[in-house]
Amino acid sequence: MSRIRPIAWEPTEEIMQKSNLQQFMDRHNIPDYQTLLSRSEQDIDWFWDAFVQFAGIQFYQPYTQIVDLTEGLPWPKWFVDGKINLVHNFLDKWADDPQTSARTALLWEGEDGTSKQYSFADLQKETNRFANVLTELGIVKGDRVAIYMPMIPETVIALYGIYKAGAVAVPLFSGFGPDAVALRLADVEAKAVVTADGFLRGGQAVPLKQVLDKAVASVPGVQAVIVAERLGDADYLEGRDYRWSRLISSASDRFTAVQTDAEDICMASYSSGTTGNPKGIVHVHGGIAVKTAEVGIFLYDTKPDDVVFMITDFGWMMGQLPLFSAHAVAAPYLIYEGSPVHPHPGRLYSIMEKYRVSSFGAPATALRLLKTYAEPFRQKADLSSLRMLGHTGEPIDEETWLWFLSWAEGRAPIINGSGGTEVFAEIISSVCVQPQKPTCLGQTPAVAAKVVDEQGNPVPAGQPGYLVFTVPQPAQTRGFWKDRQRYLDSYFSLGEQMWWQGDMVMVDEDGYWYHLGRADDVIKVSGRRTGPGEIEDVVNQYPGVLESAVIGVPHSIKGEELIVFAVVVPGSDVAADGLRKHVADSLGKPYEPSEIHLVQDLPKTRTQKIMRRLIKQRFLGLPMGDTSSLMNPLALDMLPCRSGNS
Repeated sequence: MSRIRPIAWEPTEEIMQKSNLQQFMDRHNIPDYQTLLSRSEQDIDWFWDAFVQFAGIQFYQPYTQIVDLTEGLPWPKWFVDGKINLVHNFLDKWADDPQTSARTALLWEGEDGTSKQYSFADLQKETNRFANVLTELGIVKGDRVAIYMPMIPETVIALYGIYKAGAVAVPLFSGFGPDAVALRLADVEAKAVVTADGFLRGGQAVPLKQVLDKAVASVPGVQAVIVAERLGDADYLEGRDYRWSRLISSASDRFTAVQTDAEDICMASYSSGTTGNPKGIVHVHGGIAVKTAEVGIFLYDTKPDDVVFMITDFGWMMGQLPLFSAHAVAAPYLIYEGSPVHPHPGRLYSIMEKYRVSSFGAPATALRLLKTYAEPFRQKADLSSLRMLGHTGEPIDEETWLWFLSWAEGRAPIINGSGGTEVFAEIISSVCVQPQKPTCLGQTPAVAAKVVDEQGNPVPAGQPGYLVFTVPQPAQTRGFWKDRQRYLDSYFSLGEQMWWQGDMVMVDEDGYWYHLGRADDVIKVSGRRTGPGEIEDVVNQYPGVLESAVIGVPHSIKGEELIVFAVVVPGSDVAADGLRKHVADSLGKPYEPSEIHLVQDLPKTRTQKIMRRLIKQRFLGLPMGDTSSLMNPLALDMLPCRSGNS
């Protein structure tokens, strides 16, 4: 099923020479990118030490060893004996430097059109005030403080304040219901929660604190709730709830960051599991500070004059990753509060034009919506400031990738990455110094990604396999909260020499990498292993199809048969028989879908990932497991079940 795609983008000489990667290679007399990959994989100590120096990352106390692998790949200890605080590197060192203190650090656009702007000096003062607030409330190093917040400036201030105080941030998606919030607060034993009274989404007020109140009622360990007044309407419980404005107004704007060990925990981020409770993924100061800087500097080629904007949410690590990546080089980060299509489908283009955004990222689902509903707005918008486009989180279809590339008339590459919360970054990603084929990813330094079969053996070019990496990563999780064995079971099923990431990928005969979907979603038809992304790419090319999900269900002869769920563009006339024939003609008779269901929506997570696992379980009438991460649970309820299942 693999096919060779033509190269669609190549870096110009100017892009190459001005890139951060090229400057790094020149400094170390490295002739080309492949040599860099090879050297970085063979000598990770050299690479990460060289990057720390190149990026100007500062440690209060120098490390004596890059990485200690005494306990193997599952339990590396990075930047041994080093003391650091990630906020120092992303905020304080810029605010304390007269040459950068007045630079714009944070831009905010509310859905109602209100806006705010903070310099690094401004943001530091607000962060210091919040760190002092936490101290006054009895929060000490290591205490867990949850963030149940929308996309507003106070969210960034709170995060930086938590880290600066040495506490542990616990991000919670603002779309979670009370049960999902309560489960996570109880598991991590949160001492405080930062929230907002509400926020605006799609022209509606979302009463966020009301949901939190229901959750906290069953979690007595929460001693304080700090409420940012976005809407100005909420009930307050005496002795537990505090108004942000009152606390901040009386707090000092001076605070010395807690000097944490490089391996001190800074975050516990919960990821939904296929079965059982969500996993509390643990991260540390040193690893995040270094790796997120590398993502910004090398992958997104971020420069101080860039304006970085990504469609994301602070309820998971992808809210923080672009923030840290931008602030690693003192570039401004832009956040937007509300719906990307309110009050009109072209809202995002208006924002990009207004703020002269140069680095923009979005998941494939959001891009497909824009392609379908907002194309007239894009054609009228001035997007000449764009120089870097980003995509992550799920496979992207070829048509949408090519359309995205056209935004900057081919000037800007698409940085297409696949990684996850567990590594706080990419595992594979395209870069701006390498040519690109449609939808491709690529290799990045000091990862040693490989494609293997179920036994961990390499697979030949053009064949799908499972993504693993074989050298330790600075920001890889230090395990699951209070569950050491579950961590090992989840990522080291092929042995402790391979981190099994959970994605299915393919490398073509020219060495270009492709993301095919989650390994859990692999479909085996007549002995052929296929990722759903490859089939969905074909389905999405059919006129009138907005997006799709493909699952495999048991079949007595084929092993599995294909079931297609397709969302149709309103007003389009899509015939199931025609779509079935299109898939068979494109991929071959064995891939002809057994059933095609035209549906109104597909269940997605807060990161816009289509939840094929839940679609399959719903269709087969199996227990759902954890569904708390869904942003649109009604979409799941509206899906059909196989005849005879309830």
